[in-house]
Amino acid sequence: MKQPIKRVNSLQLKDQRSQITKQANEIIELAKKEVRDLTDEEAQKIEDYENQVKELDEELKALQSRLENLRFGDNNEDEDEDNETPSENNEEENKKERSMKKQSFSLVKAIRSIANGQQLDELTAAVIAKGNEEARKAGISTQGQIQLPESRAAVTVATEGEDVVATDLFDILMPLRAKNVLVQAGAKFMGNLVGDVQIPVMTANNVTWKGEVASAADGAGTFSHITLSPHRLTAYVDISKQMLVQDSVDVENAIRTDLINAINTKLEETILGNGDGKEGGTTVVAPLGMRNGVTATSVTGYDKVCEVESNVEDANVLGECVYIMSNKAKAALRGMIKGTNGTGMVYENGSVDGTKAFNTSHLGTAKTYIYGDFSNLAIGSWGGVDITVDPYTQAAAGKVRIVVNAFFDAKKLRDGAFAVGTIAAASN
Repeated sequence: MKQPIKRVNSLQLKDQRSQITKQANEIIELAKKEVRDLTDEEAQKIEDYENQVKELDEELKALQSRLENLRFGDNNEDEDEDNETPSENNEEENKKERSMKKQSFSLVKAIRSIANGQQLDELTAAVIAKGNEEARKAGISTQGQIQLPESRAAVTVATEGEDVVATDLFDILMPLRAKNVLVQAGAKFMGNLVGDVQIPVMTANNVTWKGEVASAADGAGTFSHITLSPHRLTAYVDISKQMLVQDSVDVENAIRTDLINAINTKLEETILGNGDGKEGGTTVVAPLGMRNGVTATSVTGYDKVCEVESNVEDANVLGECVYIMSNKAKAALRGMIKGTNGTGMVYENGSVDGTKAFNTSHLGTAKTYIYGDFSNLAIGSWGGVDITVDPYTQAAAGKVRIVVNAFFDAKKLRDGAFAVGTIAAASN
């Protein structure tokens, strides 16, 4: 008589496999989110998980073989009732098992296929279709051959009959948010926007004192708002054809990092700048710079630094105020003494007299800083990233040009929430 095969064995093995796979994916997703390679410890964990999965797969394979023997061999009608026998439920489990395949979307592969005039595979086409869908919903027109979705919704594609491939696609804008100095300082980043978006701004005029039975003032006329509208940010990256033939994860991450850096550099330079949004033309095509129309306070010593801070505090700003400064401003404040009798420096250990400070080269080369509550800065994005693959412009140099288009806008909710200063001289 054949040995009893408990139904619970199969379920337990599959559950263990699922849990191990989930833990491995969490480690990989964290590394992708932070745009870095796996640490040695993480790599060892992944290897251990892979070995455990292989062992479970062998057990499942052996169990499946025994089930097949039950189905097609000489079954004894008097076998234990707990024996697992063929049934419709087994068929459903088998179908689910076949549907658990998972693959990763490769941006390098998509670019290579388009550059070489090759047809996209089903998985790549499904991802681009998802990106197109998001762009249409956001009300923006795409120009390139590749649209990467902004959302992290699952993307699946049917292949090989009933099999379904789940696509591992990490959001290219997520590491952008983590990298952006404005977001680190507290700016509100709103993604997946659709059309123009109005953000209400409450002012002090909305709050009044009244008698016990007097009617409240109609605040409808005193509410203000700002409107975010999509503006096309475009940048390009040249990639060698030799790099495109690689299938390395490091190459994939390097290209994604280059795209993120290209977008982030232009976005920060524009928002932290003093431009009027017209980019030299007559029509507004970009966000207005935070320093546009603002007169910077000339800071010659510690007392002037405190004065700039008090100007913001007088505007009754409720959020945490921080600094974003140029590298030159950081260097100047590191050499500025706190007060005439002070021994400490204004800038020490990443802060200005205890107030958190961020520095970036995207504020220019002057000794300039912006101080304020950056939660009063709204940054919006529409759709994901639109990529045009140009194999011709740099063909003679053996390169493929990748033109990136993304849609952003940024506006201050309250002008009084920010102050701009320029370090004129260090006080000794």
